[in-house]
Amino acid sequence: MIGAIAILLIAVWFHQSAQKLNLPSLQWAIGGVIVYYGGFAIWMYLVLRPLLGSFFQNHGLWLGLGMDISSVLAGVVLAALFRAKVMMKRGQKPFETSM
Repeated sequence: MIGAIAILLIAVWFHQSAQKLNLPSLQWAIGGVIVYYGGFAIWMYLVLRPLLGSFFQNHGLWLGLGMDISSVLAGVVLAALFRAKVMMKRGQKPFETSM
């Protein structure tokens, strides 16, 4: 549920940002969601899985909740970095970058 809310908010955030920058909004919204899922998967399977070992499969409520929340946060952070480093620079006008 937390992940679904995060995905919806990221899609809306990227869509509105793209509209303000006169970029194709649907493509950027989809791109933001893809980057979110990338960060989520990297954190979940490349960081948490080796770190937790057997607890990754057999975990309790609180560990599972912590895994989910930390994975959502990793996805959100990666999407925000992508927006700041890639998307916002694509929308700049040539005269804005020289000043």
